Amino acid sequence: MQESIAAVESILRYRFNNKRLLEEALTHSSCKDGLSYQRLEFLGDSVLALAVSQFFFLSYPEVDAGVLSRLRAANISNEKLARVAVHHGLHKYIRHNKATVLNDKVCDFLVEVEEEDMVVYGGHIKAPKVLADIVESVAAAVYVDLGLDLLKMWLILKPILEPLVMLDVILAEPQPITALYEACQKDGKQVDIQYSRKGDKTVANVLVDGTFFATGSSETKENAKLHAAEAALSKMTNSKSSDTSLLSIVNFNESVETEAAKQKLNELCSKKKWSKPTYKVEQELGPSHDKRFVSSVAIDLSDTSVTVNGNQRSRLKDAENSAASVMLCALQNSGYA
Repeated sequence: MQESIAAVESILRYRFNNKRLLEEALTHSSCKDGLSYQRLEFLGDSVLALAVSQFFFLSYPEVDAGVLSRLRAANISNEKLARVAVHHGLHKYIRHNKATVLNDKVCDFLVEVEEEDMVVYGGHIKAPKVLADIVESVAAAVYVDLGLDLLKMWLILKPILEPLVMLDVILAEPQPITALYEACQKDGKQVDIQYSRKGDKTVANVLVDGTFFATGSSETKENAKLHAAEAALSKMTNSKSSDTSLLSIVNFNESVETEAAKQKLNELCSKKKWSKPTYKVEQELGPSHDKRFVSSVAIDLSDTSVTVNGNQRSRLKDAENSAASVMLCALQNSGYA
């Protein structure tokens, strides 16, 4: 234990006056000698939250409370603190009597951290809580050893927590679930997320207007939801860029409309094993005695999604056929058909 204390002091660049505090901070509750980091972890959770809140409050005087909350959450999340523990090797000094269970979980997470860059909202496997706990308990040990001086504690802990998730990252990477709901609301679409279990993982399926759109999975429901939302947003982005690229090479007019285009498009999708085309009325124009319709058609291709609009037609069936004609022309000119 003396070697572990010396190693952690070296990581922190701080010498404890009361080394018993650090010994307690590194001791898992599975040990039966009366020590446990649980009390210090309880304190550290609040102390880190306050220190991080104060830092961002002073760093960004013009930022509103909502964004400040997102900054705090990103920097003291279980995921973030677990990665801090692994980055500095704090996991090597945890004293416990559950070697197999804890070591397996930590090893799996180590592999995950090595393969991913900084993750703001959650990785693909659940971060072991013991790793985040140890950062919080060590922070509390420093805080108590310094006579409850928050500023001095922050000066010691801030380098350990770096790189912090700063404002530019938060603004560039909006919370995926919030961003998904906002994007769909803007387009007048309804989002629903449904869950199921597959082995030891939770699967989250995103449905848009009642139709399956994207999926994600993880050991935790929260991260499964995040990954599903990220997949949906990525699909939406690809769809929009694909729409633009396809439509840019189509100079469509009435003369190139294909008779029975809907049937031909269905046959093409079946042959290519794409999703069945879905049609939607995008516009309904004119008075009741002279209605005009504009229909869209959407297809999930093997690598992206595409949605195009047809021309105005007096009958809905003809408007859908017009959209199908545009889609066929776009697919042919872009090499998809």
